[in-house]
Amino acid sequence: MGCQIDYLIQTKYNSLHLCEIKFSKKPIDSKVIQQEQKKIEVLKLAKQFSVWPVLTHVKGVTDSVVDSGYFAHIVDFSTLFESE
Repeated sequence: MGCQIDYLIQTKYNSLHLCEIKFSKKPIDSKVIQQEQKKIEVLKLAKQFSVWPVLTHVKGVTDSVVDSGYFAHIVDFSTLFESE
């Protein structure tokens, strides 16, 4: 069984940042956590690697996603284009 990974970053410190990118009209809910967990389970990784889930979104996330503490980082894509 395979899976679609939106963006995967491997560092020289054997860390894998598994990035999920979500574009939705509504805030992203906690279903995204289960989806991400399944992707990580499918990956065949050497023992020395650690996986850091990252969520990038546009229209926000629900409190349940933030409160879960599951994602190492939650990035609001729309803030990347704000000027100071």
